[in-house]
Amino acid sequence: MKKVFYFTMMVMAVFVMAACSSSPSTPGDALKKYSGYLQSGDYENFVEGLAFDDSQNAAKVKEQKEALVSMLKEKVSKEYEKKGGIKDIEILSEQVAEDGNTAVVKTKYTYGNGETEEGEQQMVKKDGKWLMSIGK
Repeated sequence: MKKVFYFTMMVMAVFVMAACSSSPSTPGDALKKYSGYLQSGDYENFVEGLAFDDSQNAAKVKEQKEALVSMLKEKVSKEYEKKGGIKDIEILSEQVAEDGNTAVVKTKYTYGNGETEEGEQQMVKKDGKWLMSIGK
């Protein structure tokens, strides 16, 4: 009986750890995860990492997401292809605001052709999850 109890507790602990680790805890980790989707051509999941205006209805948000995925597939993927794809994504720094709900993440993308590009991304925390800000 003790073995069954300990086995059950161990399985539950594994599930709890997996659930906690699936959501990136820092804005840099979140951005790296979303950029990985971009790198692999998984534009649907990339777009899920964007923070849309809460005042819009669900149908409008869905329409915007579909349009963005389409644009990424048609135009952005070709640009990355010309550069030999995204080889590496590096988080250079992250600055979280005092309130803990917004951040700025500085990145460096290295492409297959050796080119590098630095940039920054505004991040916002919604429902405990870091998302890429596309707002104002």
